[in-house]
Amino acid sequence: MESPQLHSLGFDAEDLESLTSAAFSAGVRGIDQVPGFALIGTYTDPSGARLAFVQRDGHPIDTAATLKSDVSYRAQVLRFSDHMARVTLYANDAEGEQLAQYLALVDDPVCYEQHDPSADGHDSLIDALQVGMLALDVAVFDDEETFLASDEARIGNVLLDTHALMSPSLMALFAGSISPDEATPNVLMSAVVDAVEVRRNALTGIDFQYATVTSEATFGVALPLDTPVEAGNIIFGTFQAGASSGLWDA
Repeated sequence: MESPQLHSLGFDAEDLESLTSAAFSAGVRGIDQVPGFALIGTYTDPSGARLAFVQRDGHPIDTAATLKSDVSYRAQVLRFSDHMARVTLYANDAEGEQLAQYLALVDDPVCYEQHDPSADGHDSLIDALQVGMLALDVAVFDDEETFLASDEARIGNVLLDTHALMSPSLMALFAGSISPDEATPNVLMSAVVDAVEVRRNALTGIDFQYATVTSEATFGVALPLDTPVEAGNIIFGTFQAGASSGLWDA
């Protein structure tokens, strides 16, 4: 089974069925009394790797990979499908400047009311939204100078800096060029690696990297070992954005 999302977290398995079965055997925390849903739950590995499960009444289980991040921000969240939400992050200080806005996969949909993405004034306010990223297709550069000299740092006539974050689906939703059902949590991001450690996925025994990076905001990022990084590197590429209110940590 090839999945860059699962691979970034060390959730490599022969097939999704065996991985899901192993997760449920290891222990899934869930809620089964939400109208319209048969199950909302997660398996959270000691390493921070997480599988999120949503099952609508009469439908099969939908499984998504996400990361329990050590980084959190004050945030507004507007959920518009089972897993998809618009996330707006604010600085954790008295001024509370807006830092970033993008689409993300939420692993705890029960914590946010569902609304049309064009609706105003319906965002859920979260004091400490955990924000993470999964590396999908990422290039690594030794330093800022190397990145800025590369072709990857240029999109048309625009030269990116080392702290860029773009959410193509969010822009497309605003433009009306895609429907909410077509939106994805994938973002294009450049970031400075502040710190990195190797963690072992206890469910599979496979190691992955957990990095703290700085882009428009600070994020926890999961990367596979075959994309080695170290502090001071610049990473750039496509990531899957994830978010959680901390429901599953209690």
